[in-house]
Amino acid sequence: MRALGILARIGVLALVLVLLTETMQFSGWNDSPTAPTSSSFAIAMLDDWNMMTLVLGLLLSMAMIGASYLVRDERLANLTWDLGQDVETPVIGMPPAATRASSINQPGIVGDDEE
Repeated sequence: MRALGILARIGVLALVLVLLTETMQFSGWNDSPTAPTSSSFAIAMLDDWNMMTLVLGLLLSMAMIGASYLVRDERLANLTWDLGQDVETPVIGMPPAATRASSINQPGIVGDDEE
């Protein structure tokens, strides 16, 4: 398994080196001797490179959605802790959930007096 990981790293390194050499040898880089202006850059991005801009935007949005999915915490104990409820352990094989102390042991709560 370790050899496969090393082989994959070597393959990725070789691919990056090939892409860099092909990119640097491209003859289209020196078409115009002047630096591009903001408007020419905007026209190039939205006219000449419109599909690449769209694909890049989709990839970035998928990455952000995936990151927000990985960060969220939907464990039953945390959801009910935020709501201030006691939790019973579910039957579906999850680990025991934490329970919040009852309001009797918490001094200073206003409005819980029974008459």
